[in-house]
Amino acid sequence: MKTSDVAYAPRPGPRLLGRPAFAGCLAALLMWWPALTPSLIPRTWATQALIGGVALALAYGFGTLAGYLFRRLLPSTGSAKSGPWPVFGIACALIVPSGAGFWMRWQNGQRDLMGMEVLSVFDAVLTTTMSLLLATLLVLAGRAIGRALTASTHVGRRMLPDTSLGPLAGPAVLGLGALLLGYGAWLGFTAYAHMSHGALNATTDEGATQPYSPALSGSSSSLIPWNTLGRWGRNFVSSATTLEDLRMFYGPGAELAQPVRVYVGLTSAGSVKQRAELAVRELDRAGGFDREVLAVWVPTGTGWMIPEAAEALETLHRGDTAIVAVQYSSLPSLISVFVDPGAEIETASALFAAVHRHWSNLPADRRPRLVLFGKSLGTAGVEALFAGPDASTSIGRIVARTDGILLVGAKHSNPIHAQVTRGRDPGSPVWQPLFENGRSVRFLSRDADRPASDSSWRMPRIAYLQHPSDPVPFWGIEALWRPPEWMDRPRGFDVPDAAGWYPIATALHAVNDLLFQLSTPPGFGHVYSTDYARGWASVLPPPGWNPADTERLERFVHAEGAAETEL
Repeated sequence: MKTSDVAYAPRPGPRLLGRPAFAGCLAALLMWWPALTPSLIPRTWATQALIGGVALALAYGFGTLAGYLFRRLLPSTGSAKSGPWPVFGIACALIVPSGAGFWMRWQNGQRDLMGMEVLSVFDAVLTTTMSLLLATLLVLAGRAIGRALTASTHVGRRMLPDTSLGPLAGPAVLGLGALLLGYGAWLGFTAYAHMSHGALNATTDEGATQPYSPALSGSSSSLIPWNTLGRWGRNFVSSATTLEDLRMFYGPGAELAQPVRVYVGLTSAGSVKQRAELAVRELDRAGGFDREVLAVWVPTGTGWMIPEAAEALETLHRGDTAIVAVQYSSLPSLISVFVDPGAEIETASALFAAVHRHWSNLPADRRPRLVLFGKSLGTAGVEALFAGPDASTSIGRIVARTDGILLVGAKHSNPIHAQVTRGRDPGSPVWQPLFENGRSVRFLSRDADRPASDSSWRMPRIAYLQHPSDPVPFWGIEALWRPPEWMDRPRGFDVPDAAGWYPIATALHAVNDLLFQLSTPPGFGHVYSTDYARGWASVLPPPGWNPADTERLERFVHAEGAAETEL
């Protein structure tokens, strides 16, 4: 054996199945209850087990590192073997099962409020068992990675014994390999996402048939071929509100019109600009500029058009409406925001510019009232059209160029939403901000304790539909280092009192909430299917419309509408 081999022999790391570090176990135990606390969206036993397992493993890792550094700084304190393991075992026997019991109580409190099925003791046992098992597997995986790094360091020293870079060579190679592997995985994921969702976009759902009405895209009179609309475009035009639907609400003697629906798919034209220009020509052909209301609609990531929202607007105005939308992606919003960043903004900008240009050239007494709509990722496209350096400037631009806007479940990172929330009137909570006493913009929810404005809501109106339990407007990256404002008192009516901020655990809660934002019943989370009638009636009420009419329209639309499950 060479002398250099002995000199550079690394100290072996912990054995794969060796004794656990006491400091790591203590940190994991302290993380147990924070991981179980509720957040905005109720959890199943499986999602809680995943959160618990990851939280315990991360806490164990940080605790082990802290214990190692402490022993290096104060070597006289002894090793982890002197830790009070019997006392720790008793603490585990008390804390782990009681925490599981509180988790079930917290979750069932949320579920009762939202009208969801409650959990059982068996769910609590399952989540506890699987959390501990997953945490153990993750710790073992971490140890394996640590031993691999130790071995790579040893190899580097053997390869470069006469340089100080030797110990770094092996880990550097491993790190570079991991980066290349991750980059390759990302390329593979994006390619697969485009391929699979592109294929899905080309399909036609059962019941979606080519329309006959010339007021609808994809008909024989349309400039846009049926086969280019995409899956959600075909669903949108084939399920358009009919005169028969309107008569069911207004009665047989009412004066009604067939609504105009214009939709341009990804393959309907070659570029964003061409798709926007095609949308305007199609609107003109279908008579959209002759209607009472014209809505520029920014869809969600896949191109989905929310049936309840469209039907609520059309029914509210007796069918004398036109809706125009251009698809910007075939990917779900949670994927599109990373794979196709900015696509919603580019498309919304091109469409609104083209529509507004044509609309502005019409005689003032012949222009339809121009409104905009967006939900979730679609709200980012709408807000980008008017965002200025501050809230007052942004709102001024909206008021000057539109007759109203309805935004639903706006993203936390949206510029105008953030400006209005930060500049809200003193005393109004983040989940129900009041800006300039509600003069132009208001936030609507079902919270009975929401602050009321004592001023009139002048036209044009800007409305945000926003549930206090919707994670999309309230979770941001800053929650990693400070409590989010929705945890301040008072809280929204559907936000648990036991929710709190904890390192590691809160970040995992946020990820879970965003992934399962649509798992709640209507009226909670990111599900707004019972709110669109109230939203449109607030932004653009017809003459003589009253709250009783809104309630009747809400029941009518919700009974007719489809489930809100697509992003």
